[in-house]
Amino acid sequence: MQTRRDAPAEALRNGAIRCGSWQRVALPPHIDRPWRRFDAAATELQGFRGVRASAQADQRHSATSEAERGAANTDSDDRWRAFEKWNAGVAGLSDDGEKPSPSEARWLYAQLFPAPEGLRFITRRPRVQWAAMVQRMKTLEEKRAQAVIAGFGGTRHVRQLVAAHARFGEAYGFTAVVIANDGGPTDGRPQWSAARDALRSLIQKIEGHADPDIPGSEALAAFLLAPYVAMVDDLARPRRRAPARKPEAVPVPPPGAVGMP
Repeated sequence: MQTRRDAPAEALRNGAIRCGSWQRVALPPHIDRPWRRFDAAATELQGFRGVRASAQADQRHSATSEAERGAANTDSDDRWRAFEKWNAGVAGLSDDGEKPSPSEARWLYAQLFPAPEGLRFITRRPRVQWAAMVQRMKTLEEKRAQAVIAGFGGTRHVRQLVAAHARFGEAYGFTAVVIANDGGPTDGRPQWSAARDALRSLIQKIEGHADPDIPGSEALAAFLLAPYVAMVDDLARPRRRAPARKPEAVPVPPPGAVGMP
């Protein structure tokens, strides 16, 4: 059953209102147009939030077990150890004039395993390790690094390292951006900004409609603004209930009290 409190929102949704005697009248065009823009923006924002919430729920339900996290961590560590040994091996070759030069392999090793850190990053906490691995994977994507890998036969190492890296990220939940790659939503700021701007424009149009010389215009504006005013009041109410409290004064012991010098 619809209550009188719900009527404004429902009436606006239908492009009409009940005002004064509750006689149904059409919205003025200069208010109707911004209302429809706001309605469309709000609907899009609501839809986005629903899809994103569903995607996040699916991710939580498909969360990996502790056993998979352990296996993914071991796999990643082993692949990095293997790659480090391969890189160190080709970096130790003597310069024979062929391309790429072993000096390029030494450059790559210095980028991935700089002293004194070396391979220690794989012993860090998962989030710290992930950040370190992401940085190194970006280095491996560079053209200079790709030339070293291809020239010294490290493609198979890198392929297994990439797979282990992806497994690690999924197991620990660090690759939520996969939703974006699959076409799902991650950033709602454009929808939020559109709804906010549309609402601001609508409020300005409604406020500008109130004119003491036009019968009924002030009542119409007040009616249309009522849900917005109620919303603002609801948001401000918690702040009014919790005023800032001054720190309590620390009582001073009387002279001669026990424990006083």
